[in-house]
Amino acid sequence: MRIKKFNCLSCGAPKINAYASPYVVCDFCGSLTDIDFTVGMETWNESAFTTAVYQLQKMQIMSQCQAALAGGDQRGYYQLQKSFWDLYYRSFPAYLPPSIDSDKKYAIYLEICSVASVKSAFDPKWQTYGQQQQVLQQAVTFSQTNEGNKAEARAFFALADFFMKMTREGLQIFYRDPKFQIMHELTPEPVHLKMKLSMFVQAWVPYLTSADAARLLEMTGFKLEYTDIAQPVGKIAKCGHCRTDLFVPDGAYKIFCESCRKMTRLSESFFCMSCGSPNDVPDNPGKPIDCKHCKVENRLIRPLFG
Repeated sequence: MRIKKFNCLSCGAPKINAYASPYVVCDFCGSLTDIDFTVGMETWNESAFTTAVYQLQKMQIMSQCQAALAGGDQRGYYQLQKSFWDLYYRSFPAYLPPSIDSDKKYAIYLEICSVASVKSAFDPKWQTYGQQQQVLQQAVTFSQTNEGNKAEARAFFALADFFMKMTREGLQIFYRDPKFQIMHELTPEPVHLKMKLSMFVQAWVPYLTSADAARLLEMTGFKLEYTDIAQPVGKIAKCGHCRTDLFVPDGAYKIFCESCRKMTRLSESFFCMSCGSPNDVPDNPGKPIDCKHCKVENRLIRPLFG
């Protein structure tokens, strides 16, 4: 079985099952662990009509956002951002992190996206960063090559380098803000970074030469690396929501269904490796957990990697 190489951020397990959405979910602990740029591109290009309608509506909303920003209308800007993020995820539901699996979490996620957008838009530091990005973007020129009209490399990579540094700094600040603590559960920082970079890459790859596109994929971590993985011992089980057949590797505690994009818990308890007492399986079984009786640390996910 040939799949993209991924290792879970929480438990270290390799990806086993095939996936159909841009988000990669661990087959052992159920953690959201990575994003596949190639699948993201396929999703973006799946329907030219959907993409065109989305871009038109986005343009209209962003024009209103600029007016609200110029007028110092933070409340109006917040409402427009909420409309934009809702438009984005309803246009491309595959881009919604699978950890957002209920209406309540969706509402929380939209709120966080909107509040964070307002904070950055009205912060003088990030306004300056935005202006610098615009200057760098306007400096990118295009010329005719044997591959068509493509961006000039030097100016483009100056923009790309600035965007990556700005994005990393912004996410570091964001994830250290107590108001956004839940985001560590919904979308871990490394995955969120890949989401941001993926959007940038998707927008620019069509305008780069093959060599420059390969360089951009290398510097953003989206270089394609596929490998053969032997299917481990396991069994077929039904999704707890849509009843689709799923392959469940031995030792798994949660499994994600690509059909309905929902998680099924496979075990509610485990026995301590030290004292043998029963314990409840935590929401994230990929992280170490102390036995509630003897306090010895237990690692639940062990097959295939130690």
